[in-house]
Amino acid sequence: MNDLRRNFYYALGGVTLLKLLLAAWLPLTGDEAYFFVWGSHPGLGYYDHPPMVGWWLSALLSLGQAEWWLRLPAYAMTSFIAWAIYRLLRDGLGEERAVLAGLLYLLAPVNIVNVLISTDTPLILFSFLSALALQRAQEKNGYRWFIYAGVLLGLAFLAKYFAVLLGLAYGAYLLLIKPSRRNVTGLLLLFLAVLPFAAINLWWNYCHCWNNVLFNFYSRHSGGSLNWTQPALYLLMLVYLVTPPLLWQAWRRRGAVLAALRRRDMFLWLWLLPIALFALLSFTARIGLHWVLAFYPFLFLFLPALLDAGQLRRGVHFMTWFSTVHVAIIAVLLVLPTDIWRERPVLHHDMVFGSHSGEFWQQMAPQVEGYALATESYVSSAILEHRSGRRFHVFGDASRYGRHDDLLTDYRALDGQNIAVLLYAEKSPAVHARYFEQHEVHEITVRGVTDYLLLGRGFRYALYRDEVLRRGQQQFYRLPWFLPAGACYFYDRYFPDEEVQRLPRG
Repeated sequence: MNDLRRNFYYALGGVTLLKLLLAAWLPLTGDEAYFFVWGSHPGLGYYDHPPMVGWWLSALLSLGQAEWWLRLPAYAMTSFIAWAIYRLLRDGLGEERAVLAGLLYLLAPVNIVNVLISTDTPLILFSFLSALALQRAQEKNGYRWFIYAGVLLGLAFLAKYFAVLLGLAYGAYLLLIKPSRRNVTGLLLLFLAVLPFAAINLWWNYCHCWNNVLFNFYSRHSGGSLNWTQPALYLLMLVYLVTPPLLWQAWRRRGAVLAALRRRDMFLWLWLLPIALFALLSFTARIGLHWVLAFYPFLFLFLPALLDAGQLRRGVHFMTWFSTVHVAIIAVLLVLPTDIWRERPVLHHDMVFGSHSGEFWQQMAPQVEGYALATESYVSSAILEHRSGRRFHVFGDASRYGRHDDLLTDYRALDGQNIAVLLYAEKSPAVHARYFEQHEVHEITVRGVTDYLLLGRGFRYALYRDEVLRRGQQQFYRLPWFLPAGACYFYDRYFPDEEVQRLPRG
């Protein structure tokens, strides 16, 4: 093994170890705890998204519950992709430039600090592998690699709907940019290979109130309007991801970039097409950083071929410095006492609850024997369920995000029962107490943060259904006119004599 390769593997191991330490140090986030609940209740789908990350977490939870372990796919995945970029480019670019290309991706700040498990984790991995299979299909005779690309794209689709954008990029590339009879046939086979995975999700949605469709295309994005600041923010985000030095080097080599476009370089087009589509969407939707991460590896598969070793080396030096700053900032924030956030009560509460939720449970546990458990927040319920190993329902209206508890909780079964509800705001006990025959309230104080434990006796299900569940029906369970009304657990449980309501056309 030559020195370049040895140094790459040293860097790969060192960065992976650093990410492992971050994964062990960073406090549990609400989104992660919510996904852990998915893993505890595996199924063919979940309220918000397709099921892939839930399947992964179900397997991991069978072996342990430590956060560093459950986050393993997130930090191992980016290290694997960096290694794959190096191996893929080594024959074409030579050892030095391939090593530098792998290091560029490995050391990118977003890949260093993003050690949290999410729906994007399997999406990124399967999208990357699918694109590699499509490249192999372009190089090999026969059609089996098109089928492999489709299978992997289908797995990406079962992680998150953003996989559709990669499928659209495939279609545009194979039909418009590099058209041929073979590519048309290959695209058809690729599409047919995706269909079984899409059918799983379609069938699950048909049998579950079209949850994914309603959430991702209606309730989640209600109220969107033209906003001229969002495209500017999107461009700044791209500058952050690509980094100014690499953008400058690409500009200096713009002739090579244009030549690659004319040469119909696949990874260049697979990067540009989704990025351009996001640019259009940015006028009416705020494009999050995680939206583009599935396409981020493609940047490092085409750009190194356009830059010389010196330019790549300067890029690696900048990435090293840039990521060091990120890690230093995170380390400082983690060692600061939570008291410094007292002037921002919401942030202070979330920091304390996320880091010390076990202490909240320790104070609650002696008081809740014989009670069903709940909070008024999907985040709080998920975190406490993960910490305690006890089932925590979600009580009240909660939010339009993370409503998977609607599938898990049947409030009919709690009629007349006792429910202990941990509440965030001082006014909340008065709001929720009316759904019980009797109640009492206790303060739960941890490290300067006070929540309120409502011990409700004699749950009044009928009133709760007519008020809270009825509002949920109106907001989250009305179907678009064009979707067939399949099975819907929400109507079956709470409104069995009513027809499924529809959203107004237009």
